[in-house]
Amino acid sequence: MVQALTSSGVMQVVGTAPNGIEAIAMIKQHQPDCAVLDYVMPGATGLEVMLEARRWSPKTRFVVITGTPAASTIRSLLSAGINGLFVKTTAPQDICDGIEQVLQGRDVIAQELQAMADHLDTDLSLTAREQEVLIAIARGQSNPKISELLGISPKTVDSHRTSLMRKLGVNSTAALLVRAMKNGLIDVSQDI
Repeated sequence: MVQALTSSGVMQVVGTAPNGIEAIAMIKQHQPDCAVLDYVMPGATGLEVMLEARRWSPKTRFVVITGTPAASTIRSLLSAGINGLFVKTTAPQDICDGIEQVLQGRDVIAQELQAMADHLDTDLSLTAREQEVLIAIARGQSNPKISELLGISPKTVDSHRTSLMRKLGVNSTAALLVRAMKNGLIDVSQDI
């Protein structure tokens, strides 16, 4: 992907990161016009990187390239305001063309991913903040710790937790996590 981007003659790669945590640091440092992320990375998902990095680099546009995610994951990325979303099987040149469009201010979502999201039950779509809270819950964080991490009150965290349980039709944290995994809202293939 780096080679395809640099050979386009239009884009310059200012850095690459081996994991989500380093990606956040690099975005904060370089303030790029666009950050291209894998959805599944060690340390943090592409969604987590985008949500955190936007705090430090609000003008950066974000593109996520993913394998075969659940429709609910795609919906979460879309509701969080992703600027570009592509599948890994797309030809590198087509991804580069899409990134160029993203740099011009357009949002570009691969047609097959948009179709998947459109078929998802809207009751399972989560807001970006609910997704952040869900990921923190999956990591075993308490409400006070989530509050501290996200810069919101513990009462707001509890409100998001209640909303998540209502949307997923469960009444315990364990059931919430099981249902979230089944619906692809959290990715068990990575370190949580």
